[in-house]
Amino acid sequence: MMVAHLAARTFFRMELLKQNVGWPPEQLQDRGASAVLSTESTWKIGYAPDSYTRLTDHLLQKGFDFRTLIRAGLAEWTEEGTAVDVFRDQLMILARDERLDPVGFVGIGQGAKPAFEASPTTLIHRPSNALVGVEEQLEILTEGALVVVVDDPLDAMAIENLGRKAGERWAGIPLCGSQMSSAQAKILYRYTVTDTVIVALDGDQEWRSRALASHPDLSYFYKRVRAVEIPDGHTPSSLLQTEDGAQRLYDAMVSTRPLEDYKPRRQHLPELDDPSPSPVGPAL
Repeated sequence: MMVAHLAARTFFRMELLKQNVGWPPEQLQDRGASAVLSTESTWKIGYAPDSYTRLTDHLLQKGFDFRTLIRAGLAEWTEEGTAVDVFRDQLMILARDERLDPVGFVGIGQGAKPAFEASPTTLIHRPSNALVGVEEQLEILTEGALVVVVDDPLDAMAIENLGRKAGERWAGIPLCGSQMSSAQAKILYRYTVTDTVIVALDGDQEWRSRALASHPDLSYFYKRVRAVEIPDGHTPSSLLQTEDGAQRLYDAMVSTRPLEDYKPRRQHLPELDDPSPSPVGPAL
C-alpha cells in the first residue's frame, strides 16, 4: 500500500506541475507558496484532478489492482460497483506515520480558508497517528529547528520560509483541521532535538480552541509549550502578503508566551452571604 501512495504522490505532483491556470496555482501564488512549484522544493504538493477515475485509471495502468487501491484509501466503490477516486479537485500532500512511512494523504480545498480531507482509516492509516510536514523539514528539525504548530500547510510553509530568510530555524507543522493527538505529539518529539514547541494562534476561534486543547499532549513531551499571536486576524501566510509582512511576522514569532496563558480562566460562582443551611427545629 505504501508503494501505491508514493505512486499516487508522483501522479498528483505531475498534475499540479502541468497546471498553468486555474485555482491550484493561483491559490499557491496568493498564499505566497508558489515556491512549491519548483522541482527543488521539499514540499511535494500535488493536485487531484476534478475527475472520477483519473488516478484510479493511472495506477491500474502502473500495475496496481483494485483491491490494493481500495485498501490504500485511494479509491472507493460506488453503489453501481465502479471504483472511483477518493480525492478530486484538491491540492494534495502526503501524510506519514511515526517511522515517516507514507500512509495516506490530506486534501486541501479551494479558498483562503480551505477545508481539509484526510484519507480514510485503513490498515496502515489512522488520521490521528499521521502527520504532514515532518519529512519535508527533517533536515532543519534535526539541526535544532523549533516546531511551530499551525492549522494550514500553506501557513507551515510560510513559517519555514520566513525562518530560512531571517536566519532562524522554524519548522511549520500543520494539523490540517484536526486537534493534535498524543500520537502526533510523540512523532514530533521523536524528530526534534529541542525541548520547546510553539503554537501559532490567529483570529480563527475554531483553530484557537483546537490549538489550546493540544496543550496537554504537547506538554507531556515538551518542557516548554509556547505560543505566538498572529496580529490583525491574519494567518502567517496572509500576513506575509501585507506591507512589511515579513517583519511583522518575524516580530510575532520572536515574541512568545506560554500557551497556557491563553487558556480561558474558570469562573467561580459567587459565594452566598450565609452558605450554611438554616436549622430546622420542632414546630412550637
